Amino acid sequence: MWAKKVLAVCMLLLAGTVSAEVLRVGMPAPGQVPFMWTDKSGAITGIYADALRAIAFDMKIKLKFVPLSQARLNRLFLDGEIDLEIGVPADTPGSQAMQQVSLFSRPFGYANEVVVFDPKLHFPAFILKDLKSKEVAVVRGATAPDYIKRENFASPLQIAKRVDRGWSEVGLMREAPAMHFKAYLGLKYKISLPYASYPIGFRLHSQREALLIKLDSSIEKLENQGVFEEIVCKYLCGN
Repeated sequence: MWAKKVLAVCMLLLAGTVSAEVLRVGMPAPGQVPFMWTDKSGAITGIYADALRAIAFDMKIKLKFVPLSQARLNRLFLDGEIDLEIGVPADTPGSQAMQQVSLFSRPFGYANEVVVFDPKLHFPAFILKDLKSKEVAVVRGATAPDYIKRENFASPLQIAKRVDRGWSEVGLMREAPAMHFKAYLGLKYKISLPYASYPIGFRLHSQREALLIKLDSSIEKLENQGVFEEIVCKYLCGN
């Protein structure tokens, strides 16, 4: 009798595991610090990863992170082989086909664009017009005003190090990496007030539409509890 009860419990646990909802999450490779990247131990970490894990725990669903190039991520999302992409603004431009299969959650945070600059500069660098005709370090492919003298570099980290060493006087990047590098790498530059800001959320494939209401509800709940603020501070506030 005891053996039968143990077997019954095991079967119930197995059934629960099999039926658990699994979301396939597209992760742009190689990732970007501090949003989402693979650390030296092979673990996927970062603000976006931790935020999504908190939501998944609240919703009682499982996650499967799938590292992909952005081009392949887009193709697999279109084909329904990726269920969710993190940190995507609702007004992200895309093809008609992509728009037809994309649903967007409520925002769980905001992306701020800032200027990082040499502390010796005295002009108000947070006013973009003051950068007219100046050489400005920008991530290759990123949007920037057409009136600056653009210097293209591979990553925000490269720009942060150049400004820290005085090789570039001014650079443009998101506020989160600027704060992370300054706090954890000890880089010495100033960070402007945001000159642009936009909400970010999750892009959910339309075949998972049934999850959208629960996803939005979980985001609102965790936001009210201050969970996302704690996660952001973990990566931006320093030791």
